[in-house]
Amino acid sequence: MKTLLYDRLNTKLLEKKLEKSGTPSILLMLRAGYNLYQLVKKNFDYDKIIAISGPGNNGGDAIAFSIQAKLNNENITFVSLAKHKNHSRHLLLMLKNIGLKENKFKKSFFISRKKILVIDGILGIGISRKPAGEIAKTIKYINNLKKKNINITSIDIPSGLNPDTGIAYSDTIFANNTIMCLTRKQGCYTGDGIKHSGDLFFTDLGITNSNKIQSTSYTLLDSEKKILIKRDKTFHKGKFGNVLILGGWDNMPGAANLSALAALKTGCGKVFICNNNFNKLPNEVIRVSASLESILKIIDKINVVVAGPGLGKNGKEILSFLWNKNIPLVLDADGINWLANHYLRKRKALLIGTPHHGEARNLIGKEFSNRFETINLLKKRYGGRWVLKGAGTLIVNRKKSYINNFANSILATAGTGDVLAGIIGSLVAQNLKEPEVVGVQIHTIAAKKILAEGNKTLVASDLLKKISSSIN
Repeated sequence: MKTLLYDRLNTKLLEKKLEKSGTPSILLMLRAGYNLYQLVKKNFDYDKIIAISGPGNNGGDAIAFSIQAKLNNENITFVSLAKHKNHSRHLLLMLKNIGLKENKFKKSFFISRKKILVIDGILGIGISRKPAGEIAKTIKYINNLKKKNINITSIDIPSGLNPDTGIAYSDTIFANNTIMCLTRKQGCYTGDGIKHSGDLFFTDLGITNSNKIQSTSYTLLDSEKKILIKRDKTFHKGKFGNVLILGGWDNMPGAANLSALAALKTGCGKVFICNNNFNKLPNEVIRVSASLESILKIIDKINVVVAGPGLGKNGKEILSFLWNKNIPLVLDADGINWLANHYLRKRKALLIGTPHHGEARNLIGKEFSNRFETINLLKKRYGGRWVLKGAGTLIVNRKKSYINNFANSILATAGTGDVLAGIIGSLVAQNLKEPEVVGVQIHTIAAKKILAEGNKTLVASDLLKKISSSIN
């Protein structure tokens, strides 16, 4: 079953549709309080709870949680940072009626040797500006409480984080855990959201068919299980496609070699490399002279070209030819930089681009922080399919959008992007429907296997050893 991720608008539309169909928002708040408490009780170790409630529905959820905690005889202190309206006001009255006092914020509440669980219900998905005043001061204070006996758990989203973009204001809660209610918020899965959200939990509040009630844009990529690639056992190498790598020129042969070996490990039949480093090629590849004439001789045998790894500013004539040729093209690294400087018109044939932040910045011509906006701009401007690498990699293709919420500095080393480009190129050669999606999955699974062995760092060639075992 697909895991869908929601932005603020689609979450609000879902809530409105539920209200019309007989599930009022106060009922959702009460369910949120109950389910939040059950998850907290099951997963966290604490002696004392401090629940902090801000304005809006997020604050209402914090009140509902506090009601459940009080009913279960927890040692809880309730702190309010705002005047409560509508349903939150009714819940606050209920809270007082069962004997739990509403307190103003005091630093003395946090002075304890006991294990303290801080429930962050300060700001939710309705955030529209930078936290200010008492709310900002409270967030700063809570963030400075990072001690062994403090566990900060945010309701729905860390206060101060944009639920749509994953961009954090300067004053944003650094949560140990985030429990998302009703919908999974896409901002928690990419950019700043990953480092601010901590471990993610989810409760659907009893609404099990949200995807049928309200559609959404992004799907969470599954990178836990091996990827199934159907391969006929009777096929020979000519049936699994040929990949041409354009790269590895001058003093950068390693980049193209990594892409080539990744492509072979992923299952394509043959790999050709075009560069000027003939004496530094792997034994398993076929050499192609660094000229357009040489490309013309083999192009009819090629199913996909991976252009850019270690290319530098070379191969411009070949790239111009390939851009206008009816052949799938995967652009990475210097191939992307070539596109930023020489783009004229969209391709009719398949284009897959795999930029990191700096390369995407060159493509759109400006610095950016909104990764969602940027990847959609890349697709609109250049056509094709795009993989915006980084913490919480984003993918868009013809009809779908994905987030891969894997983020680990183990991949922050030279050559890992070259491996990804080679994997994707191999999958294109093998005619997979979504090679850009499956490629990111295989790449992530390989990295997780290395992490599972206790490694904290890697060199890109380590990934090559894990590609085959990541494929079922």
